[in-house]
Amino acid sequence: MNLEEPAGCRSLLGAVFLCEQGSSLKGKADMNTSVASSYTDASSNHHVVNEFADIVPVVSGRIGERETNIVSARALHGALGVGRDFTNWIKGRVSQYGFVVGVDYIAVENLSSPKRASAKSRQQIEHDYLLTLNTAKELAMVERSEQGRAIRRYFIQCEEALQLTAPEIAARYRRKLKARIGVANLFKPMCSALESVRAEQGKMTQPHHYSNESNMISRIVLGGLTAKQWAGMNGVVGDPRDSMNAEQLEHLSYLEGTNITLLDMGMDYPQRKAELTRLSQRWMARRLGS
Repeated sequence: MNLEEPAGCRSLLGAVFLCEQGSSLKGKADMNTSVASSYTDASSNHHVVNEFADIVPVVSGRIGERETNIVSARALHGALGVGRDFTNWIKGRVSQYGFVVGVDYIAVENLSSPKRASAKSRQQIEHDYLLTLNTAKELAMVERSEQGRAIRRYFIQCEEALQLTAPEIAARYRRKLKARIGVANLFKPMCSALESVRAEQGKMTQPHHYSNESNMISRIVLGGLTAKQWAGMNGVVGDPRDSMNAEQLEHLSYLEGTNITLLDMGMDYPQRKAELTRLSQRWMARRLGS
């Protein structure tokens, strides 16, 4: 991901992983910019520098195909002062709270610095988990400690800093969240409308009837692919809609809402498919013209 570094941000190298220059980082994280280590309070013009910024940096990057803010689980573990060793702690939390690889975190390997200044000392491979900011907040909260509460407040400050220093990025996140919620809010009503229409016709509605509706709309939005096919081609893990961009989600939402109306009008499947395709083209033309 190529994002401009917000003002007042620190470089990731040497901060989150404590690696020497030339350390190896394996995984799908593209962490080239820091999100926030300090920010200016617009209301009081007071410059706040958080004590955790050097200990647990929050950086912008990617998990799977999704742009997000990322935190090192190893750095978080150290800041929380957890008594358990890192590996058992993170694996236990992942299992306990159902975090999904490629959605909530990814696993990476780093080369750690030698512990002793000796010619025989070698760099060791050190495993880490890169967490989304929401996952990191949840982990901090469940520790039920003063450190956990303080670090969670710090993560919230980082989110506020992103809105202050990079409002266009924050606006993009808000737009995607709004679109994702819109799709979620319309899917069940669309299924209910389908079920009602079929009941009026004396027909039972089976699970594949719902998936047929969903796949029809997904193919219109995703260039002939179902959501599952699109996810497979893009290496997406979890719900495909969580990884779609705002425009795709808005397109889906528009078509799902329209499909509810067409169902209420009594159109059959071929008629609705043709009308949705026509309206989709008009929707995209308007977007291109705006």
